[in-house]
Amino acid sequence: MPGRHGSDDRWTMSNARNEPIVRASQPGTGLQLTLLFLVLASAVALVAVRPLVGGSANPGGQPPPEPTPTTAPTGSPTPSPTPTPSPTPTPSPTLTPTPTPSPTPVPTPVPAPTVAPTPAPLPPPPAGLPACQYGEMLTAHRDYAEWAITLLDTTYHVGGDYAPYDLVDSSSAGINGGYAIRSILVGDLRAMADAARAAGVPIQLVSGYRSHAQQQATFDYWVSIGGYEQALRTSARAGHSEHELGTAIDVTSAGGVAPWEYADWASTPAGAWMAANAWRYGFVMSYPPGTFDLTCYDYEPWHYRYVGRDLAAQIAGTGRAPRQVLWELQ
Repeated sequence: MPGRHGSDDRWTMSNARNEPIVRASQPGTGLQLTLLFLVLASAVALVAVRPLVGGSANPGGQPPPEPTPTTAPTGSPTPSPTPTPSPTPTPSPTLTPTPTPSPTPVPTPVPAPTVAPTPAPLPPPPAGLPACQYGEMLTAHRDYAEWAITLLDTTYHVGGDYAPYDLVDSSSAGINGGYAIRSILVGDLRAMADAARAAGVPIQLVSGYRSHAQQQATFDYWVSIGGYEQALRTSARAGHSEHELGTAIDVTSAGGVAPWEYADWASTPAGAWMAANAWRYGFVMSYPPGTFDLTCYDYEPWHYRYVGRDLAAQIAGTGRAPRQVLWELQ
């Protein structure tokens, strides 16, 4: 067998190409080489094909395992907790404001027309007058033409609108002026004043007609002086005074002080003359001495009321208080 360095042409050509020369002359060597060549070729082919099959380098050339899907554990599925619904907040009740009630209009009261009440018929006059009492009853005879028998006392009265239509000044009777009197008594007042003057005891007036308001003021004055209870004895309440008739006068001595300033004006010359002679001219003393239980007023020697000569003579002839006689004429 030729040596390695012989002049074999096939070796020389294989060396020149760097390719191994399989010598057929060596027993088994060609088969081995052929197998080795196939193994190498297979390896090369695998290397070339591998990236195309797996897409990534994995040992053993196996494709990457598929990810195992996560499986819920076998058994009764645990129900997802039912979310507790948030409680719907109860809306705060809307307070409906209480409506302010509209004020109910108060109807303007319509004053009822004043109707003069018809006084109850008077009972037959008793043997004696009833005890003094204070009331408000319209007197039955209150017409201006009934001036002589109009009864005024602590119970009976005239209305606040009573005002005689024929008032004149007292000077028209030949006496001091400044006081209103009804014209019906002018003639007899003049005659009486003249007679007193002729007797040497001239008189003068200190009061005549008073309106309802003037009488109220007069009563209030006496209340301020001596109190209400005392005023009831010495002054009449408005509507109850004979001065509102226009036929009553208060008399004093001419040039003298007010008659109530005397201890007893009837004890003076002029007062005594009036007490003895006034009836002759139609005048009577309304509240004689010692008659409080009959007249309901204290003694007033200066207060005279004109009732006309005939009735004055009748009263004087019986010796009774004028109220007693007038009560019987109602």
